[in-house]
Amino acid sequence: MKNVILYYYNLNNISLTRYKNKILVKNDNDFYWFELVENIDEVKRQYELTKNQEEYYDFVPNKEKSIFTRYKDNYYVLLKVKENKGDILDRIIKPIEVDVRDEVKLWKELWIRKSDFIEYQMKHIANKYKTIDESIDYYIGLIEVSIQYLSYNEKKQEEKRYLVHKRIDKRNFYNPLNVKVDIKERDLAGYLKLLFMEEDYTEDDISRIIDRANLSFDERIRLFARLLFPSYYLDVYDLVVSCDAGEDELKKVILRNEEYELFLRMIFKLLNKKNDMPYIHFLNL
Repeated sequence: MKNVILYYYNLNNISLTRYKNKILVKNDNDFYWFELVENIDEVKRQYELTKNQEEYYDFVPNKEKSIFTRYKDNYYVLLKVKENKGDILDRIIKPIEVDVRDEVKLWKELWIRKSDFIEYQMKHIANKYKTIDESIDYYIGLIEVSIQYLSYNEKKQEEKRYLVHKRIDKRNFYNPLNVKVDIKERDLAGYLKLLFMEEDYTEDDISRIIDRANLSFDERIRLFARLLFPSYYLDVYDLVVSCDAGEDELKKVILRNEEYELFLRMIFKLLNKKNDMPYIHFLNL
């Protein structure tokens, strides 16, 4: 791999550190990520979305003036890491608006499709993973509740589209391969979930974030629906089914169910200061 990078890019004296499906490249005082490309068309869109955004890592063209480098039947990109000391919460609350209308699939459609696929999948993997067998009904129920809550959105659909993220990762926030176009509440919900998963919050912290976001009724509905949707479980579920993680990782999530319900109650209270949001019975709201 080192020889491939040396051959295709104008770098020298490099050292490599492997991390999952990507490689950290150090060249003098500069750092780069050499990352595997899973979907070329998606990466082309990500390049177009971020190439004029100074905050995001730069795609480095190879000696053939392409952002893609082929190696052993796979494609890779080289991204130059930038130091960015700004508060990512500023960008989460005020994301970059983009003029794209046809890329975004509605959350409701995606969530229904996910639920249907899991129910289909369970017919083939039942009794294979005890942890999934014992927990999946609860999380399918959460998906159904999140879909129902989203229906309280008065506009039904937000027209504006923003440059947001697949998942919020503080160390990977400005990586263009993590961006997508969607509704802005996606990132705020992801950030709040991250604070919960890292146990890095107080009620005062969450209150300040919500006050700072200054959300409308529809924005509060979309945010809370997104918080109800159990992405934190489904991400690990997918890894377990694909044999990329063990069931113990899923147990860590499940053990915090009651804690997350308390987290949801706290956020609902902070969002519902006008007492205008629909209540959810299973959360005693």
